[in-house]
Amino acid sequence: MSDQADRLRELVGASRARAVTALVEDEPEAIAIAPEPDSPRIARSLLFTSGKGGVGTSNLVLNLAIALGEMGQRVLVVDADLGLANLDLLCGLTPRYDLGDVLAGRCELSDAVVKGPGSIQIVPGAHAIRTGSDDLLNGPARLVAELGELECESDFVLVDAGSGLGPGVAMLAAAADQAVIVSTPEPTSIADAHAAISRFRRLSVPPRLRVLVNQATTAAEAIEVLDRLITSSRQFQGAVVSPLGTGAIRHDPHVPLAVRGRHPFLKAYPGAIASRGIRRLGRSLVRERQPPLHKRPAGFFAAVAARLALSLVASR
Repeated sequence: MSDQADRLRELVGASRARAVTALVEDEPEAIAIAPEPDSPRIARSLLFTSGKGGVGTSNLVLNLAIALGEMGQRVLVVDADLGLANLDLLCGLTPRYDLGDVLAGRCELSDAVVKGPGSIQIVPGAHAIRTGSDDLLNGPARLVAELGELECESDFVLVDAGSGLGPGVAMLAAAADQAVIVSTPEPTSIADAHAAISRFRRLSVPPRLRVLVNQATTAAEAIEVLDRLITSSRQFQGAVVSPLGTGAIRHDPHVPLAVRGRHPFLKAYPGAIASRGIRRLGRSLVRERQPPLHKRPAGFFAAVAARLALSLVASR
């Protein structure tokens, strides 16, 4: 027991030291990291979710995608928050088609992919007001079947999945390289983040679990929330959870201003504290460049499609 406690303290201490350094000090701008000329590109898939809505997950995903694009990465953003999609609103897009049209058979997937800010590609999500309930109910299974080919053209696939407790999110998380649970410092948000971590941990092949604290007012507050999430997840759930990059994006009054103007805050306020934090986060993801913890026969969506097919065969 003492050995386990010592290892836990080392883990929390290391995460605290990294967070203090990254949250207090700005890193110099990094040079974009190019892939090896002869190495195949395999998209890294990160599914972003939260235990409850309203924590800013969509805003984080959009601006992180733009930051990665600025570093020379090919990024595909998928708005998989079925029925409550808003990525198109956040960046001022008025797409002719969205994922709801694809699910309803009104267009092909290629018709729904749009060019977002910078160099990123976006699959706008399905809006409940325009999409039938049956299409939304079957959305996760049909989504992975439709998106199998797009990831082959990307370095990163960022999936905005909405609440981690919603239907279909576990299916998407099961084949992701990493599932990122976003929380704010509010006690209810932290409690719901624990619920999402518990659910993902019970998957037969869980993804690597990461946490990201959004809207922290101070570096100390961000570190405290990270410590609580990491320590309690291990102590009470046996789940190994690590910070995503620096682990936090600080509260910034420029963010709601950008939302009201329908502009990504990274573009509208490039020198703001949230923009600097997002760029640090993007640089850390590019630097990681580590292979997935779990081998997958194909990409993110192809893997989920394979799992779905096996489950259907087993049920017959």
